[in-house]
Amino acid sequence: MPTRTVRPVPESEALRRAEEIAARRARCDDPDREALPDGPLELAAYVAAHRRVPGEVLRRDVLDALVLLEYGRRAVPALPGRLDRLEARLLALGVETGLSLGELAAALGLRSRQAVQHRILRHAAAERGGPRSEVAERAARRTESRERAWLDRNAGGLLACTARLLEHRGLLLTAAGPGPVPDPDLAEAFDDLAESLSRVPADPRDPAYLTRTRHLAARLRLLLADLAPGPLPEGHPVRALLARTARLAAAHQSACG
Repeated sequence: MPTRTVRPVPESEALRRAEEIAARRARCDDPDREALPDGPLELAAYVAAHRRVPGEVLRRDVLDALVLLEYGRRAVPALPGRLDRLEARLLALGVETGLSLGELAAALGLRSRQAVQHRILRHAAAERGGPRSEVAERAARRTESRERAWLDRNAGGLLACTARLLEHRGLLLTAAGPGPVPDPDLAEAFDDLAESLSRVPADPRDPAYLTRTRHLAARLRLLLADLAPGPLPEGHPVRALLARTARLAAAHQSACG
């Protein structure tokens, strides 16, 4: 197994990062902050477990928590297994919330987004009990190449369909269920999708483009699964939009498989 890169983090920086997490949680009125711990590793675990805060707060907390873990690897060397498991959770959370691999790399002191991807793959292999092999990493790179090729051809259509769906939010919320009050979970799903769309870089060459488009597509598939166009009349243009968007989302998922 390759030697692990550990970012040197001075105690002063670890303390500052911990204070910033606590301050953000206080400012956003985190409903769980009564359980907010003091220790750096405990605070990193808190970030991984307590997510009922705005997305931007959670993204910044994840980056700070990863720095706290790097501090812990030098300050608490007897706990590598615990730190690895916690790092895996934070990396997964970071990707889920739309952080780019470049942003995660900077927090971990890694030189490239590929290094972060390899780290994620090794964590996944360890969780499955499998070897942390280069074979799995090469397979993941091939999958990413296929996805990139698909996005080169279809991302414009996928993003345009997403934007049009968001324009019809009111109609789709009404069509999704009876009653004058929209489903709050579905309304939140629309909000999440809008946030994901706003975070996709305009330039496909941006290092964050692939990660954030992938995140948007995942949220789009979840939303489509909950939408019911039943009340819409046959031939309604939004029906055609839903069908096209669903085809694109499914094709993207296949490209990632």
